[in-house]
Amino acid sequence: MSDQLSLQRLLWLIRSDVLRNSRGWLVTSGTVALVALLFSWFGAWDRIVGPDFYDRVFVAMLFGWGTITTSQAFTDLHGRNTNAAFLLLPASALEKTAARLLLYTVGLFIYLLIFTSVLSFALEGINALWFGVRRELFLPIDRTAWWVFPHYIVVQGLFFLGAAWFRRVHFVKTVGAVLGIWVGLVCIAAIIALVLGAGSGMWFEGGPGPRFFNSLESMGDGVRIVYHVVLPAFCWFVAWLRVTETQVSHGI
Repeated sequence: MSDQLSLQRLLWLIRSDVLRNSRGWLVTSGTVALVALLFSWFGAWDRIVGPDFYDRVFVAMLFGWGTITTSQAFTDLHGRNTNAAFLLLPASALEKTAARLLLYTVGLFIYLLIFTSVLSFALEGINALWFGVRRELFLPIDRTAWWVFPHYIVVQGLFFLGAAWFRRVHFVKTVGAVLGIWVGLVCIAAIIALVLGAGSGMWFEGGPGPRFFNSLESMGDGVRIVYHVVLPAFCWFVAWLRVTETQVSHGI
């Protein structure tokens, strides 16, 4: 236990955030369940019962619901009438950041695993009784869910940083910033590829030179480490710095 990180304080913060967001999560869950019910009925009526229906539902919720809610993770930090309550919480900036991070990564992922599993059992029970057909059930050990989770961590990190960095319209501004950075990187990569290809003497002779492709292949492991580890960790770190800066600027 330390002044900066206490497990007890962290758990209390997570509990407080869960209670604060529980109503919104329940309303969203009900809305998603109704939409999934309609699509499930239409598919069962037409005897379209593909095995990946609930995989798609889960992925859509994870990246749709997950990014939108993550982009709102620090609305109380930026709110004129709520920032004082957030900043005066008896916890460090690290604990406040970690609590929101755990809620919108591990917490949301586990919740959606359970919710999608329960939803699949309920809807397929209805389909079996009314239409005599049934899709494959979704289980928490589903491979698709665990395959997309590392990619969600990366995307979530970007929106988590946007939530802490931008004061308003967090989701839209984060999407705009990511697209702007992506376009810039693509332009830089295109220029580098053109230079390397021209230097190899083969860029305009049947395509990029083998030297260029060999350099890309050798960078594969490094790129994966940057994508899966460095990028989200950097976003979380900068988000923590943003929360710390706000606390210091308010004299806390």
